[in-house]
Amino acid sequence: MFEKTIKRISRVLAIIALYIMCAYGYLTGKGFVFKDNTFILSNAAYAEEQAFAQPVSGDIGLSEERTRAMGNINAPLTMYVFSSMSCSHCRDFHKFILPKLERDFVATGKLRFVYIHFPMEPMSMRAAKLSLCMPQEKFYDFLSELYGSKDWLYAENEEKLYNHAKKFGMTDDDIKACGDDKKLTSDILLVEENAIKTFKIKGTPSFIIAGKDGQELIYGTKSYGEFKNYLEKRLSGE
Repeated sequence: MFEKTIKRISRVLAIIALYIMCAYGYLTGKGFVFKDNTFILSNAAYAEEQAFAQPVSGDIGLSEERTRAMGNINAPLTMYVFSSMSCSHCRDFHKFILPKLERDFVATGKLRFVYIHFPMEPMSMRAAKLSLCMPQEKFYDFLSELYGSKDWLYAENEEKLYNHAKKFGMTDDDIKACGDDKKLTSDILLVEENAIKTFKIKGTPSFIIAGKDGQELIYGTKSYGEFKNYLEKRLSGE
């Protein structure tokens, strides 16, 4: 009887240990780290070690040809976001925070928004190139299409990605020509390399907010409230 009880307890403990290991693996894979007896986002852990925004200087290096912007070019502030199409935090920003920034700051002429591709792997590079091969007026709608679906990201080949592009008017010939465009690939990589060297950007999303008072870098995921408070202070000159 005693031996059976011990075996049952051991079995329960083994199941609990397995569950903890699986949960830990899942959370760390999603970008969490264990700190102060709790799980927090890894970029939040990074942010705890520095101020919300860091002053930076330097040229972003984005050509006019590759610039995809929303808002008034004469807005007092410009937000540049370095983003990867395969980044889940970037997806959350685009789906849940950017629409509020558009409503409260871009549409009111306070903020110009510029998306900069920072591809992290081959599939996000292919998506980046397709977005830049489209007419500029379709750029942000195409990003929303891809951020709203993950089927293309985890597919075995590019067919599903190409099907999304065809919804926006691209033909097979357009897609092939875009994929073969080596200068476009080089332009994307040069901007990415410049961001790493000049601003020490190592992950996505990262934001540079530029105005007459200079440039500041914000690293990682933030809430809309945090962005709102920050932008209002910059606009008020505080």
